[in-house]
Amino acid sequence: HTRGCGEMIRTALICGSIIGLLAGCSDPDKQVLFDGQQFSGRLKADKEDKRNFVASAGPVSQSLDGAREAARFEGTTYCIRRYGRSDIEWVASPEAEATALNIVEDVLIVQGRCAE
Repeated sequence: HTRGCGEMIRTALICGSIIGLLAGCSDPDKQVLFDGQQFSGRLKADKEDKRNFVASAGPVSQSLDGAREAARFEGTTYCIRRYGRSDIEWVASPEAEATALNIVEDVLIVQGRCAE
């Protein structure tokens, strides 16, 4: 019976640690920086096929390279959490030539699909 209790305590400690890590994700002091800057990123999945998504990051005026990485991060994080893989088939890639990027009101918009 003691062995079961020890396992329960260990499980509770592990779960508590994970919850603490996830809580840190919303802490602005612990946000991920790209090119030394903080970016606002968003992702919207397609309603009919959740593998398809549109990700955005800005402001681009802070750093184009940073915005590229922040948008890629949004897509990669989504695919890992939802499908367990980081592979993305980009439709509108964050790696496109600067003149081909979709930038609207200082926000970079990319489009991809989580690989199957």
